[in-house]
Amino acid sequence: MKNLVQKTAVASAVAAVLGGAAVPAAADTITASWSGVFTMLQPDGVALVNGDAPSSGPWYQRRTAVTGTFSFDTVAGSGTADVTPFSFFGSGLAIATTITMDAIGDGTGGPGTLVLGNMGFNWNGNNGIPVSIVLDAAGFFGAVGGGVTTSQNISGTGALAASDNTLFNFGKTSYTLPIGPAPMVTTTWNTTDIGTVGLGTNPSGTLPLVADTVTDATNSDIGIGGSPMRAGPFPNFNANFDITNIHIDSVTPIPVPAAVWLFGSGLLGLVGVARRRKA
Repeated sequence: MKNLVQKTAVASAVAAVLGGAAVPAAADTITASWSGVFTMLQPDGVALVNGDAPSSGPWYQRRTAVTGTFSFDTVAGSGTADVTPFSFFGSGLAIATTITMDAIGDGTGGPGTLVLGNMGFNWNGNNGIPVSIVLDAAGFFGAVGGGVTTSQNISGTGALAASDNTLFNFGKTSYTLPIGPAPMVTTTWNTTDIGTVGLGTNPSGTLPLVADTVTDATNSDIGIGGSPMRAGPFPNFNANFDITNIHIDSVTPIPVPAAVWLFGSGLLGLVGVARRRKA
C-alpha cells in the first residue's frame, strides 16, 4: 500500500497545485542543487542563535545559510538528498547522513504537496542525531507540473515557511525572520515516532502526521515549525530546513507503463467525482 501511495503522490501533488489538472505526460528523475536556510527553534518557538553564522542582518545568527543537492523520482514519489556540512554552535561541522524524501500527499491519504524527510546528523561527538521533518513542496511540484528543464531555477514561489513569522529581539528592536514564498519549506506538522528513537535511528519519523498544538512564544501562532527531535543534544528542539532556490541540474526521462498513468488519471477523476458529489 505504501508503494501505491508513493507512485500516485506526485500526480496528486501536481493536481493540487494546478487546480486538478491532469497528471504529467512524462516521468523523470530530477537531480538538482539547492540553497536555503537552516533554523533551529527551541521548544517554545524561539530561534536558537548560531554563533558561527553572520552576526549582521537580516537574521542576526538566527538562521544559517545552507546548500546541498537532491535527486527525486517523480514516478516513485521519493528521493534522496544531501546537505553540505555547515559550522554550528562553535562545536564543529554538522554533517548530514542518509537523507530520504517521500511524497505523502496531504499526509492522510488525499492529494497534497507534503514531503516527509528523514535524516541523521553527526555533530560534536553525537553520531546519527535523528531528524524527521515535513515539508510543503508546492513550489517544486508546481514547477514539475509545468515541465522542468535543465538549468532552470525555481525560487520565489510556493508556500511560506512555518518559521517565516518568528520574532526575535536584537537590542531594543523586534525583528521577524522572513524568507518569503519558497519551493520547499518546513511545516508545523509533527511525525509519529518509529518505535524507540535514539542516536542512529533513521528513519525516525513516519505517518500519521500529528498537528502541533504548542503556542509560539514569539508571535502567539499555534504550532512550531519542524518536528521535535527525540534524541541527541537538543531534545524537543525543532530543526527547520527551508529550500529557497532549486537549480535543476538534469532531467532524465523514466519509461513508465501506460497502466501507471491510467491509474493516476483514474484516481484524480475519482477525487473530482467525490468533490462534485460533496458540493
